Amino acid sequence: MNKTIKWLLSIIVGIGVLFGVILISLPFIIDPNDYKEQINTIIHERTGRVLSIPGDIKLQVSPKLDVTFSLGEIQLASGKDFPDTSFASSKLAEIKLAIWPLVTKNQLQINTISLSGVQLNLIRNREGKTNWEDLAGGKMAKGDQTRKPEQSSKKALPTIDIGSIDIKNINVQYKDEQAKKTIALNNFNLTIGHLQENAPFPVAADFNFSLDDNKKPLTASIKTRFNLTLDLSKQHFSVNGFKLDALFQGEMFPASKLEITLMADAEISLPDEKVTFQKIIIKQNDLTAESTLSLTGFKTPVIEGTVTIAEYSPKKHLNQLGIPLPQFTDQNVLDRLSATLGFSLSNDQLEIKELQLQLDETTVQANASVKNLQQPAYTLNLHINQLDLDRYAIQKDKAVLPINKETPQKTTEKQQIIVPVQLLRGFTFNADIKIDTLKAAKLTLTEVTLQADGKDGLIQLQPLAAKLYEGNLTVTGQVDARPDIPKMKLKKSLQGVQLGPMFIDMVGKEELSGKADIHADFVTKGIDKAELTKNANGTVKLALSDGKIAKLQILQTIRLAKALLNKESLTDNAASQPTGFATLTASGKLTNGVFINNDLLAASDLMKVTGKGKVDLVQEQIDYLLTIHLTDSIERKQDTGLVDLGNTPIPYRIKGNFNELQQSAAIEELVKAKAKEVLLDALDKQFGSGKNGKENSQSDNDVNSLINEGLRGLFGN
Repeated sequence: MNKTIKWLLSIIVGIGVLFGVILISLPFIIDPNDYKEQINTIIHERTGRVLSIPGDIKLQVSPKLDVTFSLGEIQLASGKDFPDTSFASSKLAEIKLAIWPLVTKNQLQINTISLSGVQLNLIRNREGKTNWEDLAGGKMAKGDQTRKPEQSSKKALPTIDIGSIDIKNINVQYKDEQAKKTIALNNFNLTIGHLQENAPFPVAADFNFSLDDNKKPLTASIKTRFNLTLDLSKQHFSVNGFKLDALFQGEMFPASKLEITLMADAEISLPDEKVTFQKIIIKQNDLTAESTLSLTGFKTPVIEGTVTIAEYSPKKHLNQLGIPLPQFTDQNVLDRLSATLGFSLSNDQLEIKELQLQLDETTVQANASVKNLQQPAYTLNLHINQLDLDRYAIQKDKAVLPINKETPQKTTEKQQIIVPVQLLRGFTFNADIKIDTLKAAKLTLTEVTLQADGKDGLIQLQPLAAKLYEGNLTVTGQVDARPDIPKMKLKKSLQGVQLGPMFIDMVGKEELSGKADIHADFVTKGIDKAELTKNANGTVKLALSDGKIAKLQILQTIRLAKALLNKESLTDNAASQPTGFATLTASGKLTNGVFINNDLLAASDLMKVTGKGKVDLVQEQIDYLLTIHLTDSIERKQDTGLVDLGNTPIPYRIKGNFNELQQSAAIEELVKAKAKEVLLDALDKQFGSGKNGKENSQSDNDVNSLINEGLRGLFGN
C-alpha cells in the first residue's frame, strides 16, 4: 500500500516537474513574434484595419512559474476615410501572471499589469463620419457567422490577487471637424496597489483635460486618490478616503481659474441595488458644503440626502473668484451665509425638507415639493423673520453721458414686463408665505402673509395681507394669463394707515400726513406697466382724516393772488404752509387709466373745499378745479391776511405733471367778487328803500332789478 502511494506521488511530482519544465522551456520552443503576420491578418479580417507591430512580443516563464507577456510598440490604423491618421498606438503593454495558484487554488494571481504610452485618436469629419463606427460592424470571419452564443459557466469565478497595476501616459483626443472643437485627455496615470478581495487597496490617478472650441478654451488638471475594497462574491464595494483636487482654467471663469476639492466615502451593494454616500464634502476656497446621499433601486431609484453649508462670507468668496459685486445700497450685505436642508427624490417627486437658511440677519425656514417633474406642480411653505430688500438694492450709475447737441436726444422708457405670460401658462403652484418684517421700496410692512395658487395660467391671490404704519393692507385678485393678452383683477384696501411716517420712509419728508382709508377695485389687461395702466378700469374711494398735503398750499396761493390784486408785497407772517384738513373724501371711476372725480369734499377750521377733476395715470398729469370757501375763523385770525375774503368763493386750480404741480387762485374771480361787492354796496346805498316808506317802494324795485340784470351780464353770475 505504501509502495502504491509512493508510486502515485512520484507520478504526480513527475507530471508537475514535466509541466514546469514545459512552461519554462516554452519561450525557447515557441517565438511569439512568428505569429505577427497571423495576428495582423485576423485583425484585418475582423476590422478592415491594418495592425502594425514593429516592437517585439516577449513571453517569459520564471522558475516560480510566473509568466510575463510583454507587447512592445503597436499601431492600429484608422479606416479608409481617414488614411492619414493613426487610430490607436501603444508603447508598452505587459502582464505578469502566476500560473501555479490558478491551477491549484483557482486563484487569479497577477503580479503586475503595466500599460504605457497609449494614444487614441477619435475623429468626426465634416461629413459626420467617425473613425470608429466601422469597428462595431467590422468584418467577421466566415467560421464565426454560425457561432452560437456560449453558455455561461456555472463555475465560480477565480479569486483575484493582483500585485499592482501601473498605467502611465494614456492620451485620448477627440476632434470634431463639424463642430470645430477638440477634446483631449492627456497624461492619464493610474496606480493601483496590491489588489485583493475583501482587503482595502490604494488607488491614485491624475490626468489633464482640455477643450478647445475656438471660443473659450478650457483646461483642467485633476488628481484623485482613495482606498477601494471589493467583495466580488457578494458584489459589494466600498470607497473610503476619496479625495479629488481639480484646477480648472479658462476665460469662462471670472479669475481665469477655479479650484475645487471633493471628498467622499461610499458603499455600493449591487444585490440590494443601493448606493450610500456617508459623506460628501466639497471645498472651494472658504466655502465648504457637506452632504449625505443614499440611492435605492436602480430602475426606479429613490434618492434621499442632506446638505449642509458651513457659515462663510459670499462677498469674500466672490471676491476671491474675481467676480465683481455691484454697488449695493448697504455695502455690508452678503457678509455671512449658512444653510441646512434635507431632500428626497422618488416617483418623479422632489421634496425639500426643513430648509434652514441664514443670510446676514435674515432667517428663512421652508418646506417645498415638486410633483411630476415633466409637468411640475410646486408647493411652497415659507417663513422669514425679517427681510430688508432695500439693503440689497443696486445703486444706479449716476454718471452722465455727454450729449451731442446736434442730434436730438430721445428718451424712451424701457418696457417693464410685469406679467410673464409664458412662465405663468405652464406654472402650477401653491404658496403659503409669512414674513414677520419686510422692507421694500423704503416701506416697512409687518405680519405679512401671502396665500396664492395657480394652474394653467390662472393665478389666484387670496389674499396678500400685512400691517402697514398702524393700519392694514389687504390685496385679493386674479391674473388670467390664458388669453393672448392677459387679464388682471385686483381689490386693494388700506385701512387706518398713517401716511406721515410712510412718506417720511418713502421720500424722506412728510409730503402727506393723516390717517387714510383707500379702497380700489379695478380690472386691466396687458403685460407691461404702460399697458396695464392704460387699460385700467374700476372704482376708487378714499378718506383722509387729520391730514396735511405739503404740495397743496391753498392759503399761501390765495395770499399771493390777493397781494397782487392789491399791489402789495407778501408779508413774512404769510410763509408757505401745507394745507391741512380735518376730513377729506373723494370717490370716482377709473377709465382707461384716467381717474375722474366729481365729489371731492374737504373741511378744516379755516376752509371748506369742494372740487372735481381728473388724474391721468397714463400721462402722469393732474387737472383739478377746487372751490375754496374760507370760514369765519379767517375773520378772527388777523395774521392770515385773508380777513376780508371770508364770504368769497375762490376758484382754485391744480394742474400739471405729478412732479411739477402748478397751483393758482383765479385772480380775475377775486376781482369780480370784490368789485361786485363794492358796487352792490354803493348802489344799495344810492337806491336803498329803507328810509322813504311805501311811496318809493315800486320805483326802488324797478331800479334794483335793472341793476341786478346789468351785474349778471357783467360778471356772469
